[in-house]
Amino acid sequence: MRVFRYLVLVILFHPLPLAAASPEATQYYLAGSKLYYQKQYDQALQDFAYSLRLDNTQANAYQFVGSCYYAKNQPAMALRYYQYALRLNPTNTALQGVVARLSSSQQDPLAQGNQLYMAKDYHGALAAYQAVAAQQPQNAKAFQCIGNSEYALGDLGAALTAYKQSLAITPSNQPLADFVTRLDAAQTAKLNGGNLPNDWFQPLWRSAILPGWGQGYNGQDTKGWILGSSYVVLWAATITTYEIGTSAENKYLGLGANLSQSAYNSPYDTWSTMSEINHIAYIALGVVWAYSLIDAIVNARPVQSLADMPSPLPSNMSVALMDHGAQVCWKVADF
Repeated sequence: MRVFRYLVLVILFHPLPLAAASPEATQYYLAGSKLYYQKQYDQALQDFAYSLRLDNTQANAYQFVGSCYYAKNQPAMALRYYQYALRLNPTNTALQGVVARLSSSQQDPLAQGNQLYMAKDYHGALAAYQAVAAQQPQNAKAFQCIGNSEYALGDLGAALTAYKQSLAITPSNQPLADFVTRLDAAQTAKLNGGNLPNDWFQPLWRSAILPGWGQGYNGQDTKGWILGSSYVVLWAATITTYEIGTSAENKYLGLGANLSQSAYNSPYDTWSTMSEINHIAYIALGVVWAYSLIDAIVNARPVQSLADMPSPLPSNMSVALMDHGAQVCWKVADF
């Protein structure tokens, strides 16, 4: 019974150390690296895209994506991904030199807006993009940038208008068209008073891995930290009391005859006390885990649309892929 309980604890707590890239993300990264060196850049981009969707903290993966675009003679795209890599690993001096040279050779009229957008100054970015659109009314990228900014500011109606203007100029941008279709449907349902379902699956699987994570996804950060901290503390208490109690038990059972009563009492009392605390902590651990699951479902946020689902990638990724409709770009940036 003790072995089974210990295994359950290990299984419940095991996902915590997943700060590094997951095995699946690493697998896609290695596959992409191999394809890159084989000069199969489009296929490599697909694997790097899948890897980054699983783990968006891989500076090397962003750098490889930039190198793929550079090899495909798309220096503007290469520069953007190199900049993402540098934000994650600013000590990469070799890449700093490459970025400096590429930056000096690029004259992107949307550069100021992109910088503001990346800094989450969406009002400033919107003004910069609108200025470009006024001067270049056939710039589809500018209108999509405007849509991104409006979307980030929460004005979905204005975002839809801008996206549709972009599509009117570049109707071949199928990923954006699909995004607009989903967003438009969600807006229509809301205007018609439709009841959209709650997005319970996303917080549920997060809380199943680590209590509190799902609450954070639902926007309940304080509750999430409390549940997560409680789970970690209870797990540590359960393991600690189990180890101390087992040691005291072994010591008690190993005592010989002809000893004073106090010599028996000390390890026995420790064994008994740790056993009681261990049972309480273990039950509390299960309660916290179960409560986190139920609470994550009950307080799930309504689904606005598939487009409203958070992406594991930075929000500014969409800026980097404004007018590219290739499948790989959709994989990296959702549209």
